[in-house]
Amino acid sequence: MTFQLAPYLAASVPGVGVLGAIIGGAAAAAKNLELLKTGRISQREAGIDTAKETVGAGVATAFSAAAVGFVGAGLFTSIGVAVIAGIAGKYAWDRCIDFGEGKPPSSTSPASEDDLLAEIQ
Repeated sequence: MTFQLAPYLAASVPGVGVLGAIIGGAAAAAKNLELLKTGRISQREAGIDTAKETVGAGVATAFSAAAVGFVGAGLFTSIGVAVIAGIAGKYAWDRCIDFGEGKPPSSTSPASEDDLLAEIQ
């Protein structure tokens, strides 16, 4: 018998968070592999950013799942709550990371993707 990871993780809010971390971490790793391959970031920077994005995605996903469970509404309302809570959770995570790294609030909102890439370097 095969193990079904997604249904197993979907059975609880922490499990949903783990699933979100896996998916978010994979997306961050793909982004950072391209930046690493083109020489725009170092291996250390890629690892640190991937770790931060992995945990942030997991936190945001768990927060989103908890919010949807708390609201307990219909399909479209639940989707809206999930999106808004996910955005809020990830935004809060990113601001906490910035604060922990001593970045001033003005540096937390880059104007473009190029600005974001410059921040990573």
